[in-house]
Amino acid sequence: MNRKVKDIKIGLFVLVSAALLVAGLLAFGLRDLFVKHDYIETYVAGGVTGLSVGSPILLDGVPIGKVTEITFSWLAYPPHREHLVVVVGEVNSGVAQGKTREEQERNLQEAIDHGMRARIQGQGITGTSVVALEYVNPKRFPPLSVPWEPKHYYIPSAPGQFKDIVQEVETLLQKLGAVDFPALGASANGLLGELRHTNEQIKILLDETTTTLASGNLPQLFETTDRTLLQVRDTSAAMSEMIQDLRRYPAGFLFGQPPPRSPSLQGSNR
Repeated sequence: MNRKVKDIKIGLFVLVSAALLVAGLLAFGLRDLFVKHDYIETYVAGGVTGLSVGSPILLDGVPIGKVTEITFSWLAYPPHREHLVVVVGEVNSGVAQGKTREEQERNLQEAIDHGMRARIQGQGITGTSVVALEYVNPKRFPPLSVPWEPKHYYIPSAPGQFKDIVQEVETLLQKLGAVDFPALGASANGLLGELRHTNEQIKILLDETTTTLASGNLPQLFETTDRTLLQVRDTSAAMSEMIQDLRRYPAGFLFGQPPPRSPSLQGSNR
């Protein structure tokens, strides 16, 4: 009788262990075999440091799948020789909305037209990376044109945020390097010179007006005033031409030689 009870206990232990094993397998991914997935792929023109098979795929920060393959374009699509990294991943069915494949492709294309791109993003100090599906400016990051037909749903890529910042800094430095600072300084000095000349003319007018008033010689005052007003008018006209040149040639003002000074501006300095 005791032996029979012992056999029953052993049998129950085996059954419970088997049930726990099955539950563990289901919890650690065996259920994925019975769940339908869609596959996406993207092409990266550069490194994918930190990305590996099993890395998460996120849509607006929400996990929707994982990376299943990382390879080179010339291996995935021979005989094409483009130097690209092909990243393939499986995502939960239904992410690409639609009942049929044609409808899913149409909805996915609409999302791509509105700026959906795949970015390889690092995860802080851990050194790992994820594939982040985010919306960016589609004109700034147009889809990469490839000569082959993708095997899965194709989502164009965009540079990661850190790489994008580095590119922006490099572009800014290149633009600063192209600025003709000597020409810019010369143009600014010319404008300041015209302002200084105008101030001097006004000062002379005030001095002569004071002297004439003190002497009571009004005809001389009118003559001096007319002469000075003509000089001020010439100077103002020259400055207006300089401002118009700046509006017409802003690129030349910043990145090249300044536009030639007008004859009236040269005459006002004499």
